[in-house]
Parts: sequence; structure tokens; C-alpha cells
Amino acid sequence: MSTPPAEAKTIGAQTFADCGEGKSHLKLFRVNAGVPILEALEHAAHVLYYAKMLSLEAAMDPKAEKFAFASHYLCEMGKAIVDDLLLAMQPGGPHPQ
Repeated sequence: MSTPPAEAKTIGAQTFADCGEGKSHLKLFRVNAGVPILEALEHAAHVLYYAKMLSLEAAMDPKAEKFAFASHYLCEMGKAIVDDLLLAMQPGGPHPQ
């Protein structure tokens, strides 16, 4: 049986931020375990909002291309939070790290 969404917490299974060329197996950061779902989703929403704003700025203003990588990293963080919560709610999913 899956974990009820209101009781779900991050489990710390998702990593992000590849290190080095051709080393996608090396991750620099991990979502922390034990964060309640509402707080984690609120943080993900903020991170993804700013990623959206930065990517729009990078697309519309030729002088703002420097924002593209900031947007990329923020998207990676937001996705990791959401993916970690989805794993936490799966039956028989990974245990907290």
C-alpha cells in the first residue's frame, strides 16, 4: 500500500548535480530525508518558479544568457524534490537514507 500523501516525507533517495565530464554517476547533492510533503512541495514550487523566470529572461534577452545554467540547476533541484516524494509514496519503495 502506498504512503498517504499527507503523511509522506522525503526519503533522501534522489541525487542531483552531475560532477565532471562523462561522470553522470557522480552526484554532488542529495534531497534530505524527513521533510514533510507540504514543505517539500512548497520549496519545489518556489525553486521551479524562479527557474521558469530565469529561463524566460535567458530566452528573451540576449544579454541574459548567463541565466540559462542557473535555471538548469534550479530545474534539477525541483525535479529531485518531486521525484523523491513520488518514491516516498510508492509501495515497497526505497527506505529513508
